[in-house]
Amino acid sequence: MSTGGRLDIDGRSLAGRMPEIAAAEQAVVVIGRPVCPACQVTGAGLDAIAGARPDVVVAFVEMWGPEDWRARHEPGWPAGMSVSPSAVPALALLRRGEVVATRFGAVPAHDLDCWIGEHFGPAATPVPEGVTPAEQDVLDRTAARRAQHDAVKGR
Repeated sequence: MSTGGRLDIDGRSLAGRMPEIAAAEQAVVVIGRPVCPACQVTGAGLDAIAGARPDVVVAFVEMWGPEDWRARHEPGWPAGMSVSPSAVPALALLRRGEVVATRFGAVPAHDLDCWIGEHFGPAATPVPEGVTPAEQDVLDRTAARRAQHDAVKGR
């Protein structure tokens, strides 16, 4: 897949899919946990990114369990991309398979598009400001869980 599009894979499959991702001139890789509301929101915005940047490969990597986390240490995992269960979502921009920028934490699609633009140039069709409908759906669905997280963190 050297022309854009979205890939949804698990962590143990990432090393095996890296040749496909590395064949792309530009790629966005987001690593997250399925139970993480921030990861869910960021993942929900990736369709907007793929639509705005049709030539960029967009990969959403879900870390389901121990097998996925062990895969971080296997050959083929993107060099320069470190991630831990407590530091997700983790985002990386790759140019021909080489990590050129990373960041951690949830980011709405518009803000992600702006960050990508700093490294890859402007989008064919920039993502509009605000929350996408898919992101809003996740925010609505995870409101109770996010409130629980905030209460535990003492916010």
